[in-house]
Amino acid sequence: MGRWDDDSYHTKIGKKTRDWIKIARYAMYVGFAILAIILLSVFIPRAGLTIEINETGEALSTISIKVNNNYPQAIHNVTVEFDDNKGKKQIYNSIGPFSSIFVTPDKEDLNFQKIIVTADNGKLQTIKYR
Repeated sequence: MGRWDDDSYHTKIGKKTRDWIKIARYAMYVGFAILAIILLSVFIPRAGLTIEINETGEALSTISIKVNNNYPQAIHNVTVEFDDNKGKKQIYNSIGPFSSIFVTPDKEDLNFQKIIVTADNGKLQTIKYR
């Protein structure tokens, strides 16, 4: 009889062995799942078209407005409007994916109370109050 017929190939009978490769594989799966949850929880709330207003109140007051595109595709036909001033719109061709542009209001619009940003022919619209 050969050694395969009488189960003599088990050298550690009665002692548990651990399959380290299987444990490492499951640990990697759990790690990737945790990483995916963290990334989604960070990026999903920030998705969209957002506006940030940075204003300094020093002797020379400055206002800079940052328009962010947090979509994975570019947005086109971006218009920026201050205080429902339909006659004066600042028009930008497009904003690339995950990028931003800085907008400066004209002298007449420095005391604005509301900014309206519209993109993709009115499909996306964001309003920010000062």
